[in-house]
Amino acid sequence: MSQIQQLRAQLHQVAIEATQGAASLSTYKQRFSQSTAQVLALIQGSATRADADISQLLDAAGKAVEQASEALQIAAHSCKNYADQI
Repeated sequence: MSQIQQLRAQLHQVAIEATQGAASLSTYKQRFSQSTAQVLALIQGSATRADADISQLLDAAGKAVEQASEALQIAAHSCKNYADQI
Protein backbone atom coordinates (compact mmCIF):
# COMPACT_ATOMS: atom_id res chain seq x y z
CA MET A 1 0.00 0.00 0.00
CA SER A 2 1.43 3.36 -0.99
CA GLN A 3 1.83 6.21 1.44
CA ILE A 4 -0.98 8.10 -0.31
CA GLN A 5 -3.31 5.15 0.16
CA GLN A 6 -2.27 4.87 3.80
CA LEU A 7 -2.91 8.58 4.28
CA ARG A 8 -6.34 8.32 2.65
CA ALA A 9 -7.26 5.35 4.79
CA GLN A 10 -6.10 7.11 7.95
CA LEU A 11 -7.97 10.30 7.06
CA HIS A 12 -11.15 8.32 6.44
CA GLN A 13 -10.69 6.57 9.80
CA VAL A 14 -10.24 9.91 11.57
CA ALA A 15 -13.37 11.20 9.82
CA ILE A 16 -15.36 8.18 11.00
CA GLU A 17 -14.11 8.54 14.58
CA ALA A 18 -14.80 12.29 14.59
CA THR A 19 -18.34 11.68 13.31
CA GLN A 20 -18.93 9.07 16.00
CA GLY A 21 -17.52 11.38 18.66
CA ALA A 22 -19.77 14.22 17.51
CA ALA A 23 -22.81 11.94 17.65
CA SER A 24 -21.88 10.79 21.16
CA LEU A 25 -21.44 14.38 22.29
CA SER A 26 -24.80 15.31 20.80
CA THR A 27 -26.48 12.55 22.78
CA TYR A 28 -24.61 13.62 25.91
CA LYS A 29 -25.61 17.26 25.34
CA GLN A 30 -29.29 16.29 25.28
CA ARG A 31 -29.01 14.40 28.58
CA PHE A 32 -26.89 17.17 30.09
CA SER A 33 -29.43 19.81 29.02
CA GLN A 34 -32.26 17.87 30.64
CA SER A 35 -30.35 17.49 33.89
CA THR A 36 -29.31 21.14 33.82
CA ALA A 37 -32.90 22.24 33.26
CA GLN A 38 -33.98 20.24 36.30
CA VAL A 39 -31.26 21.78 38.46
CA LEU A 40 -32.07 25.29 37.26
CA ALA A 41 -35.77 24.75 37.93
CA LEU A 42 -34.97 23.72 41.49
CA ILE A 43 -32.76 26.73 42.20
CA GLN A 44 -34.87 29.24 40.28
CA GLY A 45 -35.73 32.27 42.32
CA SER A 46 -32.94 31.73 44.80
CA ALA A 47 -31.07 34.88 45.60
CA THR A 48 -27.66 33.44 46.41
CA ARG A 49 -24.64 34.13 44.27
CA ALA A 50 -23.68 30.45 44.35
CA ASP A 51 -26.89 29.56 42.50
CA ALA A 52 -26.17 32.13 39.80
CA ASP A 53 -22.61 30.82 39.53
CA ILE A 54 -23.85 27.23 39.08
CA SER A 55 -26.27 28.41 36.42
CA GLN A 56 -23.50 30.18 34.51
CA LEU A 57 -21.12 27.23 34.84
CA LEU A 58 -23.70 24.74 33.59
CA ASP A 59 -24.54 27.02 30.67
CA ALA A 60 -20.85 27.39 29.77
CA ALA A 61 -20.31 23.62 30.00
CA GLY A 62 -23.27 22.98 27.72
CA LYS A 63 -21.96 25.46 25.16
CA ALA A 64 -18.49 23.87 25.32
CA VAL A 65 -19.95 20.43 24.59
CA GLU A 66 -21.90 21.87 21.67
CA GLN A 67 -18.80 23.58 20.31
CA ALA A 68 -16.77 20.39 20.64
CA SER A 69 -19.41 18.46 18.71
CA GLU A 70 -19.41 21.08 15.97
CA ALA A 71 -15.60 21.06 15.82
CA LEU A 72 -15.61 17.28 15.39
CA GLN A 73 -18.16 17.52 12.60
CA ILE A 74 -16.03 20.11 10.82
CA ALA A 75 -12.92 17.98 11.30
CA ALA A 76 -14.69 14.90 9.93
CA HIS A 77 -15.88 16.79 6.87
CA SER A 78 -12.45 18.32 6.26
CA CYS A 79 -10.61 15.00 6.63
CA LYS A 80 -13.00 13.27 4.24
CA ASN A 81 -12.68 16.07 1.67
CA TYR A 82 -8.91 16.07 1.91
CA ALA A 83 -8.75 12.28 1.56
CA ASP A 84 -10.97 12.44 -1.50
CA GLN A 85 -8.76 15.09 -3.12
CA ILE A 86 -5.42 13.34 -2.75
